[in-house]
Amino acid sequence: MRMKNKTTMQDIADQLGVTKVSVSKAINHQPGISDSLRKRILDTARELGYAKMKADEMQKAYHFAFITAKRFFLEDEKFYTTIYYYLNRKCMDENCSISCFVVGNQEEENGILPPDLTLTKFDGIFIAGELKKDYLNILSGLEGEKIAIDFTIRGIPFDSVIVDNFTNGYEVTSYLIEKGHAKIGFVGNINHTSSICDRYFGYLKAMKRNDLAIQKDWYLPDINTLDGVYTKDFDLPGDLPTAFVCHCDKAAFTLMQKLESCNIRIPEDDSVISFDNTSICDLVTPKLSSVNVDKKQIALYSFNQMINRLNTPYLAPHKIYLGSALVERDSVRSIPPG
Repeated sequence: MRMKNKTTMQDIADQLGVTKVSVSKAINHQPGISDSLRKRILDTARELGYAKMKADEMQKAYHFAFITAKRFFLEDEKFYTTIYYYLNRKCMDENCSISCFVVGNQEEENGILPPDLTLTKFDGIFIAGELKKDYLNILSGLEGEKIAIDFTIRGIPFDSVIVDNFTNGYEVTSYLIEKGHAKIGFVGNINHTSSICDRYFGYLKAMKRNDLAIQKDWYLPDINTLDGVYTKDFDLPGDLPTAFVCHCDKAAFTLMQKLESCNIRIPEDDSVISFDNTSICDLVTPKLSSVNVDKKQIALYSFNQMINRLNTPYLAPHKIYLGSALVERDSVRSIPPG
């Protein structure tokens, strides 16, 4: 009597009436399908005795660390807190655990690691936001695989999950130019993080490609400090641009407050656009146009890459770039020709 072949992904797909691609995404912990479909596929795979499911269930539950700087994890800063929320939820779904560490400015400056980070053995460490390079070098010496979330630095051998900030900077500036703006400023200190720097150089590319002049005082770098505190104590350009590209929603919100305090109307007198699409965008008046950076996708891709790295630690570091899209609201106006 001939023995039945082993269960395949196609067998699971035929059983449920779904595509083999969907089965592959569910079994390999990849995004792109609903949670309910993922559960149905995994349950069916177990019932049919799919070999990889048996191997996965024998695999130990991983213990991860999530570390970020305090300046990125403030009460009114929702970008990294949202990523951590989805990452924590994904870990729970996959029977993994995760511990959160927030590093203060003095600890980061002096290279002091949280005690529990060094006393506990972690299978992997998620590093969210660009910490100082010296601190990252210290983290690289810790046991466990490392995933850099929202940054990449030359010479630091981590896998990175990032958005294409250069292209985003180019696209939003081009969008303003298409709206009739020729005098466009930039808000954000390019020395703070590589993501701000990339967005700025994308802005420069769009201005240069369209033969538009760039004035030195249209670059506003001092709106926030290394402590993550934003201030309205800065000078606006004498020759005010008709629009500003801001490196994040919090920077845009602070700029809008400054403009309004000087009786400059938004968007009638000045347009504002930013990045991250946080809850700030719908809370301000006018509502803020912003590039949506999908925090849930960043979390899921970071988790999946961590699992891949644990299974294939010998591979060269990977950079995973995620797409994004502009969410248009009310903070940008069109300027008629002439």
